[in-house]
Amino acid sequence: MTSSGKLSLRRRELLAAFGVSMMPRALLAADMARLVVGGGALTEIVVALGAGAQIVGVDTTSLYPARLVEKLPKIGYLRTLSAEGILSLSPSMLVVSDQAGPPSVLDQLRSVKLPLAVVPETSAADHVSEKVVAVAEAIGRREKGAEMAATIVADLKAARDAISSLKRPSVLFILSSTGDRLMAAGQATAAETMIDLAGARNAVQGYVNYKPLSSESAMAADPDVIVLPDHAVSALGGAAAVKRLPQLASTRAAAAGRIVSMDSLYLLGLGPRIAHAARDFAAALHPEARLPDLPVRAWTTA
Repeated sequence: MTSSGKLSLRRRELLAAFGVSMMPRALLAADMARLVVGGGALTEIVVALGAGAQIVGVDTTSLYPARLVEKLPKIGYLRTLSAEGILSLSPSMLVVSDQAGPPSVLDQLRSVKLPLAVVPETSAADHVSEKVVAVAEAIGRREKGAEMAATIVADLKAARDAISSLKRPSVLFILSSTGDRLMAAGQATAAETMIDLAGARNAVQGYVNYKPLSSESAMAADPDVIVLPDHAVSALGGAAAVKRLPQLASTRAAAAGRIVSMDSLYLLGLGPRIAHAARDFAAALHPEARLPDLPVRAWTTA
């Protein structure tokens, strides 16, 4: 088999894995005029691929770039979509995360022959470039996707190289708070992926996903730094209030005032801005380090 044949086979395998059928390029160009996108990272990818003008609707997790998504019709929250709301936008294709639901809605959309590109989400950093390639294929922007994926891989390598020699503080990531309950990130989460990329280690071990954090667990973890999304810090009343929370007050991080917050989509979205987010997160975790800036990309300045 020729090298071009191998590449074609690889593209077909990738698209099959992402639930997208290969379509002739001429058909793709004609049919991609009205895209509906579900998933914040996927919306970022579609816009970065130069297809922002083709998006006619997004879900409520799609927050960036704000200049574009704020004025678009919303199809609801990613996990509770409605077929009627999506179809009312007369889409050519739905590009959606595999976290979307409920499943009956996706089945209903398939039953009316709406093309779906269902993109798997994982917490692996290197999966981002694969998502870019698959979305680019689905919307007929193959060359742009390959170029963009290669750039993201290069930026991730540059970020990792710059961060690799730093000390690895322990980080406790609090995703959200409800009443007096704090949800902390365990293994196999986007938070742990970003903690690792930023040259740190997850202070919480022993479970997967996000779980409520007890005072005993927080003390056992005793992190060097506590990290929260910006919205969670605001909801709790600011960094000073976070330090006084009963679960956290006795930790080293609270005593030292090491509370870090970042925009949740930027930090946890695992989208095309991942390398830049890792670099900025590392700078926040290692204030003593002088980390080089990564090259500015079109998708980091929207």
